[in-house]
Amino acid sequence: LSTLEWPPYTGATLPDGGYATAVVRAAFAAESRTVDIRFYPWARALSLAESGQRDGVFPEYYDPQQRPALLLSDPFPGGPAGLIKLSHRAISLNAPPGAGPADGFSQLAGLKIGLVRGYLNHPRLDAEPGLRRDYARDDLQNLSKLLAGRVDLIFIDIKVADALIRQHFPDQQQRFEALQPPLLHPTLHLAVSRAATDADDILQTFNQGLDKITRNGELQRLRQAHGL
Repeated sequence: LSTLEWPPYTGATLPDGGYATAVVRAAFAAESRTVDIRFYPWARALSLAESGQRDGVFPEYYDPQQRPALLLSDPFPGGPAGLIKLSHRAISLNAPPGAGPADGFSQLAGLKIGLVRGYLNHPRLDAEPGLRRDYARDDLQNLSKLLAGRVDLIFIDIKVADALIRQHFPDQQQRFEALQPPLLHPTLHLAVSRAATDADDILQTFNQGLDKITRNGELQRLRQAHGL
């Protein structure tokens, strides 16, 4: 399988490889299967799986229409995702009463929004007319561009933002501010390559193992152990 550096969910130097890595290993281990997991930039990790050079990629958001080359597993819990700005900027998503935060997207027209190349984002972030989209190789580059004023906002998992800011910008944590409420509370998935010769077996094995570790409490233990 392929994955990316995406703390606290995945990371080569994180305990157990991060929360999502630990979940994937535990689910397969529950079915007496082992996995070889390698870390790449996301666009590369995704390409390797879509082409069948790796059996799958994780963690992925759920949008099968945008990932036709991949089979998506049953879900496991992730964290909230939303927009982050610099705290001195007067930017908000003031949606009408009773509406969701995404209904304020029209107020972002003309602003430059940092996204990561190859990521699935909020559907309206990818489709809303009038938004200026600027793509980076990863979330860390997007945070750097935000600090430098090269983008006005970035879309990011809030737990990932917290981890990266603590690690790379510890003296500037107060400069970052997440717009409230988050835009999404997405679930995470293993995405299995349709090009894998045993794709259906891999997917079924993972789903069965995930069900086992959910029912026996191992999944919840892993969430707590990794601060989620």
